[in-house]
Amino acid sequence: MTAPKKKAKKKSKKLKLDKETMRIAALFEKAWHELYYKHNKFVQSQIVKEPEGRHANDHAHDVAKLVEAWEYEREHGSFNDGPNEWKD
Repeated sequence: MTAPKKKAKKKSKKLKLDKETMRIAALFEKAWHELYYKHNKFVQSQIVKEPEGRHANDHAHDVAKLVEAWEYEREHGSFNDGPNEWKD
């Protein structure tokens, strides 16, 4: 009697990311940590304990808004750099 053969593990392909994708990923990580440490200890623990919970969802939303603001500022400058186009 012979032992059953073990199935060979499939080698997963390494995902190659371009520089722009890596830059955006680094921005998200920076924003995540920056905002995470501004929360109180209870919210921090809830984000870690319940990654699909209300606090984690709110945190993820704030992270995305911050990264979008950084990208807008990078591409267009600050909101308050130029003269206003509207008339009072």
